[in-house]
Amino acid sequence: MKPRTLARLDMLATEQETQALEAVRRHNATLSQAVEHRGLLAAYRTRLAQSWQDGTVLPAAQARRAGQFAAATHSAEGQITQSASLAAAQLESAITKLGQVRAQRHALAEALRKAAQLAARETEQRAERDRPAPGRTRT
Repeated sequence: MKPRTLARLDMLATEQETQALEAVRRHNATLSQAVEHRGLLAAYRTRLAQSWQDGTVLPAAQARRAGQFAAATHSAEGQITQSASLAAAQLESAITKLGQVRAQRHALAEALRKAAQLAARETEQRAERDRPAPGRTRT
């Protein structure tokens, strides 16, 4: 391939690498957010359990709301787990794609290096052919 074509392909691969890195960053952020949300839910559940265990008398409406909240936290936990699983799968895919793109860029860089060497060799050979032999002059 021509060096210009290789350079363009490398530019496209660089863009793909940037997109893959961004996807990895996004999926890592989603996983971090899931960990934070799980921590918040655990803290709320702990506080709720402590309020039941200290023996304080609660109005029925407050007890009902606490029960609804407990049920909602279990539902939220399921959603967080599902979101984290999806993000983990997408992260794995993005990491694989990043590896492929980097291998492609490495191959392109090697091809570009070889093309540059070949062009330099051809230029050197052309200059050698065009150089007059010592003691001879062109007429």
